[in-house]
Amino acid sequence: MDKMRVVILTPIQMYPEPIFLKSIVNMVAYSWAHGLRVEEIGFTERMVVDWARNSLAEAALDKDCEYSEGKYTHFLWLDADHAFNPDMLCVLAAHNVDMVSALYYGRGEDDHLPVVYVKDNTPDKYKHFPLVQVPDTLIEVDAVGFGAMLMKREVLEKTPKPWFTVDWRAGEDIAFCVRARESGFKIYCDGAYKLGHVGVPPIVTETTYLKFMEDNKEKYQDRVKINLEGRRYE
Repeated sequence: MDKMRVVILTPIQMYPEPIFLKSIVNMVAYSWAHGLRVEEIGFTERMVVDWARNSLAEAALDKDCEYSEGKYTHFLWLDADHAFNPDMLCVLAAHNVDMVSALYYGRGEDDHLPVVYVKDNTPDKYKHFPLVQVPDTLIEVDAVGFGAMLMKREVLEKTPKPWFTVDWRAGEDIAFCVRARESGFKIYCDGAYKLGHVGVPPIVTETTYLKFMEDNKEKYQDRVKINLEGRRYE
């Protein structure tokens, strides 16, 4: 990790949540204390999300590191409505994979499913389904949200533009994941590392998800469980 140079990329719609600011400051301090250089944060304000992500990605690729020589090696995508522990970046970086997301859950009033997706045997390459149960291990998946995701530089360099698009087929996160996988990259989720997602008004956590699943047994009980292979982060 001592050779990594990380830039944080955050599209901000209105205002960042106070708990997010606390989380990010503590994470940067922890990362530096453990030899992982977080040199800069880039953010956009009140911009359509696909434009925001494309703008941040372009700037991050072009910019030289702020406090060391060379370009940034990794991009940490964060949404400004999450709460996480100081060690999050170090944990994700230790996996050393193309793209890896922490696990968080939807904050919608009627949707607290994991923001982790798999494909089905459908001809539509953009059609993905939430992974209803995520094991406590590192797993390969087909798509993730960009709320807490670490990406190697070469993913952007070798994935064709437009990187992020929003249309009737998919949101910008799934659209990017489709293009990245087509370019040969693998996407992972660390199911053992769980975040809080600031909802209205509580923070959506694993406890919220488990209660949601209990309250919706009939809706999801007939879903086929998928066998996933992965290695647990020790």
